[in-house]
Amino acid sequence: MDTHLSKTASRENVTALFPIHHLADVSSEGLAILYQGRIIEANRSLLSCTGIDLETLPSLEDVLPAALKAPPDDKYHAGLLMTLQGGGIPVQFRLAPLRRDKKDCLALAITFPTLMPATPPLAAPESATGLCSRKEFERHLEEFFINGTTPQPAGILLHVNINRFRTINERYGTRIANDLLEAIGQRLRTFLTGECIISRFGGNEFGIFCPFPYEHPAQATRWAQIIRDIFHTTLPVDGHRIHITASIGCCLLPFDTYRFETACHYAELALNEARRIQSPDWINFSPAMQTDVQHRCEMEHDLHRALESNEFFLEFQPLICLKTNRVECVEALLRWQHPVRGVIAPNEFIPVAEDCNLIVPIGRWVLLEACAQASRLPAHIRIAVNISAVQFAHDDMYAAVIQTLFQTGLAAERLELELTESIFLDAVQRNLETMGKIRALGVKIVMDDFGIGFSSLNYLRSFPFDRIKIDRSFIRDMLNDPQAQSIVSAIMTLGHAMSMEVIAEGVETAAQLDMLRHTSCTTAQGFLMGRPAPLADLSACPGMTDTPTATPRQSARISRDHLS
Repeated sequence: MDTHLSKTASRENVTALFPIHHLADVSSEGLAILYQGRIIEANRSLLSCTGIDLETLPSLEDVLPAALKAPPDDKYHAGLLMTLQGGGIPVQFRLAPLRRDKKDCLALAITFPTLMPATPPLAAPESATGLCSRKEFERHLEEFFINGTTPQPAGILLHVNINRFRTINERYGTRIANDLLEAIGQRLRTFLTGECIISRFGGNEFGIFCPFPYEHPAQATRWAQIIRDIFHTTLPVDGHRIHITASIGCCLLPFDTYRFETACHYAELALNEARRIQSPDWINFSPAMQTDVQHRCEMEHDLHRALESNEFFLEFQPLICLKTNRVECVEALLRWQHPVRGVIAPNEFIPVAEDCNLIVPIGRWVLLEACAQASRLPAHIRIAVNISAVQFAHDDMYAAVIQTLFQTGLAAERLELELTESIFLDAVQRNLETMGKIRALGVKIVMDDFGIGFSSLNYLRSFPFDRIKIDRSFIRDMLNDPQAQSIVSAIMTLGHAMSMEVIAEGVETAAQLDMLRHTSCTTAQGFLMGRPAPLADLSACPGMTDTPTATPRQSARISRDHLS
């Protein structure tokens, strides 16, 4: 070993010489760099397994003593990896010489076992994963609370849900999905100590309780970090490499509650919040979640009443053709006239309606009411209706569109359905087929909020949308942000190249409109042209009452044959 670098050099200075975090953290192996018997850098997999932060990581002798005696021959050797709780995990490791910045070091790679040594199970194993069932999990927790050695047992309770497991099941099949669950169960048994109680609740949900004391709540999050790293990984399963992530909710005992039943409820609330915001990290329980649940329960009750009492109504916002300065389409916008709270905006109640499956009857009402009102407008005015991705997934949208057009007599070419790209997250092929059948009727399909998703270009390739709507955030910023202006221009060019009309929404100033007129944008929508209002209030807008010079061809109506 080179001795020019002092043994008393700070870990920060040494780490700066040997940065590997940018690649190593994505590895399922434990990776580290050794210098003079010290671990000077380690990746997330290794730190999560030991439960120790890099800053407090002890010497190699206390972490993997076998590595001190093994030669750097790049061959695997058996060893015991020590954890924070004093336990040991059997591992295979290999050492290789590493030269960095004229310093002789060693690269350490640790492969974690695929099978755990046989140990007495805490409870009856769950069939797919070998973990205990939910009933056994709750029984063991109750026993821990009753028979604990301290008056107030301390620890962290976590509820975990694997994200998009349904898609994994559909893509790879039930057998591989079950093998994946088994691999996750093995990781949990490998990386957690014997004191932890681990359960698979059913489906893709897990419960974990780590009964360890802490002086400050922040210290307990070490276990949440370990759980996150166990679930956020890529696993080899039957020749496939499957990447998984998870939503994680946490409840701290006794910090959040002293009661077992309450702790389970709080962990579930935190998990629901993690799902809602799609957090890449764990979410700790907060009292505001309980208040929010009460509020959502009350709103769900009121939504049922709103459907029965006809409390919903529509407002319409015009879309203006930039060539003729006339209205060519109106977008239907849902409103709720609450008897106590007044008018409630859709962004407040639609998520609740989606959660309680009321979005389907509400969405059907919107589609029918919008088309019925549009049928009384001049024949050149189209109607745009927003369709929730949840509604699209749970309703037969093709049948809903046909039935609506038949009941209202509206020509299919006058109806536009606005969809966001979240519709592609699950059941992609089925949704594409449904969209294709609807489009074949003559109905136009519009991608809403274009530009803010991760895969918009890929979705445009997957389905030939008729129009794309540039998200209002780019229109708002394009005057003062060159980057936003470039994005708007690029979307215009893209839409023109793919024979798709481009709509700019959120136009609020004359300067924004003037800039859009110098592009290939065809249609604009925003407060500058008209605020949402009842349809009768828009009669003064150019094009709303008169018939254009070029009358559109007579459109075919939906007949009873389509309903059969």
